[in-house]
Amino acid sequence: MIPEKPLGINRPEYSFVNPNTLLFLAGAPLSGKSTIAPLVASRIEACSIQNMDIFRLLAQEMEMIKPERKRNAFVSFGACDSYVFVGDGSYSPESLIIGFNSYARVVSSFLSKVVPRLEVQGAQRVLFEGVQLTPQVVSPFLTGNNKLIIVTLDIARLESNRDKRYGQDKELLQRYSSEKILLIQEELVRQGRELSPNKVFFVNNSADYIDSAAAVIRLLITEGVIS
Repeated sequence: MIPEKPLGINRPEYSFVNPNTLLFLAGAPLSGKSTIAPLVASRIEACSIQNMDIFRLLAQEMEMIKPERKRNAFVSFGACDSYVFVGDGSYSPESLIIGFNSYARVVSSFLSKVVPRLEVQGAQRVLFEGVQLTPQVVSPFLTGNNKLIIVTLDIARLESNRDKRYGQDKELLQRYSSEKILLIQEELVRQGRELSPNKVFFVNNSADYIDSAAAVIRLLITEGVIS
């Protein structure tokens, strides 16, 4: 029976049909993916979470080892401000997306080294979560039962999430403006539409987090990923 909604952090009720399964949970900043991820993982036996911010820290450390002229500058900023390394550094919708994709690629570059080793270690039951998991980045890893889930939200929920997190901090409110976040969301959706429809799924998080997590669980059951 497919649940209407998971009731928070409970003991696992489901297991992967194929134990060598990876899930990738992506979404624009403030989309709620880091809240949804543990709600989903907690319902699946032996499913661990890997936040991509750890990969970002590793990428920063690796770049610092290199001579300054060879460092990838995009690791120093984030999804909404990496455009400063594009062209003359001024903001435009085009430079934002170029910067975002460049940032996503360098942070996610470690996936090519980590993912093949997970199966060897018998640890390939991981939910990766992060804004850096663009469909272009993830597509090489969408083999077998592996799936990409993209979390979306509407502008009202976006602004509510942003105000709760950043309050009246003008610098952060400007950095994570509605325009920038919605442009990144549009880019993620655009890239996702280019993948096989049985590999990528879209979940709207404009209502309740519990409902959104339940929607992910239902998708995974329907697609035969968990049972």
